Amino acid sequence: MLTQRETVRFLSAGQDIWLRQFPALHRRAQWHLASHLAVRAREGAALGELYGLVKQVFLLDDATVRERVGELRGLGFCAIDPEDAPLSARTVVLPTVALFNQYDLYLRDIGVRLLTLGAALAGLRPGKVAAIDAAGRLALLRAVETGQETWLAGAERVFEADNLSRARRIDARRHLLSISHSSLLLMALEQQFGATSQPAEEEDGLLADQMAASLLGAIRQNFQTTRDHIAFLMRIGLLERRSGRALRVGLAQAAIAPFGAALDEAGAALAEQAQALSRRDSPADGTGLSHEALVAQPPESRPCLLLSGPGDPPPRIELGDEPLILGRAPGAGLMLPSIEVSRAHCRLEAACGDVLVTDLNSTNGTFIDGVRITGTTTLAPGAVLRLGPYRLTIPSEVPDGTIRADRTGATIRQRGAKS
Repeated sequence: MLTQRETVRFLSAGQDIWLRQFPALHRRAQWHLASHLAVRAREGAALGELYGLVKQVFLLDDATVRERVGELRGLGFCAIDPEDAPLSARTVVLPTVALFNQYDLYLRDIGVRLLTLGAALAGLRPGKVAAIDAAGRLALLRAVETGQETWLAGAERVFEADNLSRARRIDARRHLLSISHSSLLLMALEQQFGATSQPAEEEDGLLADQMAASLLGAIRQNFQTTRDHIAFLMRIGLLERRSGRALRVGLAQAAIAPFGAALDEAGAALAEQAQALSRRDSPADGTGLSHEALVAQPPESRPCLLLSGPGDPPPRIELGDEPLILGRAPGAGLMLPSIEVSRAHCRLEAACGDVLVTDLNSTNGTFIDGVRITGTTTLAPGAVLRLGPYRLTIPSEVPDGTIRADRTGATIRQRGAKS
């Protein structure tokens, strides 16, 4: 049960990490296009190649693929060559440095979660991941693939037991590769295998409207679409209705054993991958930082920023171990109550001494030295970060008394000034 629970937690964390690093990329095929460009087509890919990739997986038409590429381009994750010519199958789509940087941050966070799984299953010490080289990237990509294959393998076992036709299996697999369907299935797996931190409910199963609310918050999907997707997962035998007046669902009884076996197999593979990553993350030549060194990094070395603006914002911010969301919504890590600031405007995080800034698809934009940024950008010392009427800079010296994010990145706490 421990292996199953930790593997489900890894699967859920992987999806959460993607949505945190790429909050605007949740539509069908966006994950596949961005990942293909960041991993297998780092020198670029012909648009015709991307047509084939997406058609093979999702059966989307060429116009939709062009739309998806346009969305990536608008976010600064790709460029096209020739730039001013009409799009054709021969147009080359080029990944940008912003995509490479953002994807490496995604893999780094996957590595952190992989080490956490290794700590639970193999006695490893959890921690951060050092800078990712080519071999380390391959190791982390294997972990991502293992995670994806896990719940697809469980689903295939259910389909085989139900004698689902080949055509229906292909259609089901296509749906399960979308973030919406996979999220709903992961919710059921979390509840079934005890991976959720929520207290047990008196009634059996998950309330469909609560599942819909989760997707509304994560990817802005409306309630009716979520209910349609729940109904689809019930039709293919992965979810089933539970007792109660309201629609409550859970993992189908016939699916529990197949998914349990798939999770056990994946957990063993992930534990081995965590051990390999842990060894790679401790450089024998003394270069770089191992995750143990990063864990032991003293608070005094964490980046600190000065903040100014209207109202009464905290004058100093110290970045902790978790990313810090700046925005207008009460749930933001640092709430900046201005109409010019989006509800979730941008994210700050510390990475090996640097401060990384990610615009979260804000309405009015995030600017560094007057230039609007897309994706993730490093904030250099002395540069001015602006969001709405607020300004942030990295001071030359770390001041006493800071405001820092807690482990979840959801709240701020005050550390008293030194006496």
